[in-house]
Amino acid sequence: MLVGTVGISPAFAHWNGTGQDIASIHIYPYSYNGTWQTPMNKALSNWNATSSPANFYKNSNSGSTITVKSYSNTYYGHYQRCGGMCMYIRLNSRTINRDASNFSNFVTSTLVHELGHALNLAHNSGTSIMNSSRNRNSMTKPQSHDVADVNAYY
Repeated sequence: MLVGTVGISPAFAHWNGTGQDIASIHIYPYSYNGTWQTPMNKALSNWNATSSPANFYKNSNSGSTITVKSYSNTYYGHYQRCGGMCMYIRLNSRTINRDASNFSNFVTSTLVHELGHALNLAHNSGTSIMNSSRNRNSMTKPQSHDVADVNAYY
């Protein structure tokens, strides 16, 4: 498909190696109160429900973690690679609590976005969960462009 035509654009949003080596990604089980746990679990489910090879699951042998904590940084979420099969995701409770008008959706959107980084997706514009300017109170699922990029990468 030519860029500029109607439809899904070609995949150009890859991180080129800063994500995980495979799309089946295990995460050490996290445990938070239901206010956080439910939207966090929804984020994993939202990626798993796509027509991509994305598969996020909890495994007590995993070194990958998702942590919710109040950080002094300005971010809502942060992805960090610790190896081809290891990642750390931090959700900033301070900024999320401050800015969310729909708390559950905001948490889900933030985590779906960070999981996109784990799938080698970079920030982009347009209708995408990887758009840093998206409405986190309403966009909670990977969009068609995001799924196309994951399928192109893996």
